[in-house]
Amino acid sequence: MKGNIITTEKCMVCGAILKHNDRRHGLFCPNHPQISCVKVFVVRFGRHIQRQFNNYDKAAQFLNGLRFKTGEGSFDIKDYASDKPYSFRVLSEKYLKRKANLKSFKEKKRHITVAQEYFYDSNVKYITGADIEDYLFDIKGISEKTRANYASALSDFFKWVLKRQIINVLPPFPEITYELGYRTITDMKTQQAIIIKVRELSEDRNPKIWTGIDLLATYVNLRPGDLLKIKEKDIDLEHGVITIHYPTKAKNKIKTVRLLPEHIELIRDLKNQFPALPELKFFRHHGGVRSQKPNTPFGPKYFKIWWDNACKELGVQDLDLYGGTRHTSTTEIARQAGTMSAREATAHETNKAFDRYCQFQNDTAFKMAGLLKKKKTDGKVLDFPQKAGKN
Repeated sequence: MKGNIITTEKCMVCGAILKHNDRRHGLFCPNHPQISCVKVFVVRFGRHIQRQFNNYDKAAQFLNGLRFKTGEGSFDIKDYASDKPYSFRVLSEKYLKRKANLKSFKEKKRHITVAQEYFYDSNVKYITGADIEDYLFDIKGISEKTRANYASALSDFFKWVLKRQIINVLPPFPEITYELGYRTITDMKTQQAIIIKVRELSEDRNPKIWTGIDLLATYVNLRPGDLLKIKEKDIDLEHGVITIHYPTKAKNKIKTVRLLPEHIELIRDLKNQFPALPELKFFRHHGGVRSQKPNTPFGPKYFKIWWDNACKELGVQDLDLYGGTRHTSTTEIARQAGTMSAREATAHETNKAFDRYCQFQNDTAFKMAGLLKKKKTDGKVLDFPQKAGKN
């Protein structure tokens, strides 16, 4: 049979090389059968595989495994290469390089780095569903939503490995259930009061602060991160359109926002007041504050800071920027024009995501309630008894 177990140990009596004896499960001197190998067992399989063990059983198990895989046709020399090309560590680094231009790369890298520490040099071909479940539920101090994000990142990695034909089937992933919370929303009067307060607080420093927040509250398909992507050249005032670019490695996605006349004029005035080169970000600092260099873009939390300051001034509690602008406005659209119109306005692709934005019963449920009412009363409206009161 292919392969053998050898050793560097020699007979202490005659100096002969110890030979492998399958039947006796060890390596023995051909001249003195009572003398056997003690601690150096080397499996040699073909020209490229040589692995040392400290006891015979481990060496024999490894050799028999190689023979079995050769017999069934699943033997792959790369599984045993010294640079471990199929290890989780090596492949995940290649995977991250392929994903480096994604918008979500930082989060993806964070999740994969944690998995690298756990699986390290494990061969991806032999990572099972049980291994994945143990890994995911060994991560302490995270919510189930975050745990699901870790699972999603790992699943995407294994799909990439599958496409490279390193594995033949995806390992099963455990089901992770979670319920996303709903953001606090407010009424339109309070929303406008907050925006006015933001304007009062920030107008002298930079009128683009309250302008950005007003855009978020008006155009519900906009996100705070979208505003930070807008360059001067992305604003077409002639046609009243803002184009937001989402660069990825594979393609260039865009989002367009049609502006109302009042916002066209507002942005026109701001462009005249703060002229700039086409490539500069529109939402940027304009100087006057020591810690802020002119023409540097707003940070990711800049609008939130001013929103929170305005809420504090007005005594409004537990209302974040997202809930007070986009979620509140989406719910109001649903009240005024129906949930289908609200969903089209937000451009959500799934009902689950939209339901968290629109805290208002959908049109179908409301219409069905009316049909049931009509059926129960045979077309007649019931007169509900009034509460007894003092005359």
